Amino acid sequence: MNRVLILKLLTAIGLAATQAAQKPNVLLILVDDLKPALGCYGDQLAKTPNMDALARHGMRFDLAYCNQAVCAPSRFTLMLGSHSTSTGLYGLGSHLRKAYPGAVTMPQHFAKHGYRTES
Repeated sequence: MNRVLILKLLTAIGLAATQAAQKPNVLLILVDDLKPALGCYGDQLAKTPNMDALARHGMRFDLAYCNQAVCAPSRFTLMLGSHSTSTGLYGLGSHLRKAYPGAVTMPQHFAKHGYRTES
């Protein structure tokens, strides 16, 4: 009984360590006003072989919606994981750090977990 329990525990620890070491690669590309003007979305005129390759081998979003009509608050919702109605950040003059000085953004969260982040 004890041997089985110890074996199960060691197996679980080994699996957890293996999964922790295998972090997925994440590449998030955010573009203002792009529309579906990429070959991977069916645009016949677009010459976007690198983006098309990324879409083929990664994850492509077919139903993504913008949370705000202007760019800065829309980015805030993505970076914070909160909708504008929750943050109160609606306009171009909104300042994330003034409104939420201690907020942990998505890049900060990734960096905390061992990822390299750049913008």
